Amino acid sequence: MIDLYEKGERRVAVVEEARRWKEAGMITAEQAAAVAERYRPGLVRVNLFIRILLAVFTVVGVVALVAMPAVTLKVEETGFAMLCLIFAPLCAWVADHELIAGRRLYRCGAEEALLLLAVGMLALAVAIPAHDWGHDTERLAWLTAHMIFLAGAILLTVRYGYALMAFGAMLALAGLPFHLADILHWQQPHLTRFVLLLMLGTAAIWAQRRLGRRDSLHRGYVWSLETVRISALAGIYLDVNLFAHRLLWREWLGWTPGESLFSWSDDICALLTAILPVASLAMGIGRRDRALLWFGVVSAILSILTLKYYVHLGHLPEELTAAGLLVVGLAFGLLRWLRAGSKRCRGAFTAEPLLEPRLYGLDAEALAAIQPLAPEPRMPQTKGFQPGGGTFGGGGASGGY
Repeated sequence: MIDLYEKGERRVAVVEEARRWKEAGMITAEQAAAVAERYRPGLVRVNLFIRILLAVFTVVGVVALVAMPAVTLKVEETGFAMLCLIFAPLCAWVADHELIAGRRLYRCGAEEALLLLAVGMLALAVAIPAHDWGHDTERLAWLTAHMIFLAGAILLTVRYGYALMAFGAMLALAGLPFHLADILHWQQPHLTRFVLLLMLGTAAIWAQRRLGRRDSLHRGYVWSLETVRISALAGIYLDVNLFAHRLLWREWLGWTPGESLFSWSDDICALLTAILPVASLAMGIGRRDRALLWFGVVSAILSILTLKYYVHLGHLPEELTAAGLLVVGLAFGLLRWLRAGSKRCRGAFTAEPLLEPRLYGLDAEALAAIQPLAPEPRMPQTKGFQPGGGTFGGGGASGGY
């Protein structure tokens, strides 16, 4: 990752952690303000709405800037490819040199859109001129453009730690088996499906292994790896989901299980549709992984809706009532199980309401930043020598001077 983001993200993490502690009532507003002032990252940041707005305006502006000379000069495929070759490095230079290094923008949308457009225009510059070179050459050129986009998205993810680029790389990776099937003339869709499953499974395992050392990774890399893992798991789920199996592979592609040696039957897809959410929930609880828990919950809801569409157990009001009673019983059972543990908790899960937002303990760097700002305890002062007048007396007499 570039040095600007590498140094700034640590300060951003400390400031955000201090803000969470202030919202939880663990530190005062003055302490949080002092941490924000001391660990000011020096990066320009915006909220999500402004980020999306800037990205959209940047895309529209660049597309209009490229289309204006193309329409004015009435260029053909080769001329448009030359324009893409001119504007691609220009967009990359403006984003990296002017906006990131010069203006110190940090995930503001404009620089992300420019980098993504640079990769896209470079891929188009390779694919568009092959339109008049024959059908096979055109297919090969579009495959080359696909690989350029995949490599560019990976490069941007490694250099800047953008989760959006990681998501784009996963989309390109998921579409690669279909492109290869078109180039290599694979007649049986089961081979495409199997290659897709292997590629997504490999990406998910690699991301999971890298996330095992998340403490030594920068925040941008952690977000990118989380994006790769969740995207791969979502692709695997959609590949084996019963509804997607019937809609995509049987209706859209016209493939039936009897045509291939690898059996993708309705029973296997229904079984995997039910097993994958349960496995994700079990792994999320066992590894104390919030992302896996959310994926398990969402995929479980989708699995219930999918199986409900094909497997009818009764009338809809009866099924909803039974599902509600099951969820309530499960919630009470989990609460009783947690309260029965040592200190009313089991592992990192507790039955008590949590004030601290994170499940994995306090951030060590944020704790070290806040400690010097804590008020010093007041100790009672010891009485030393106190000058003053003396007394005298004896035998019932007393006096003073």
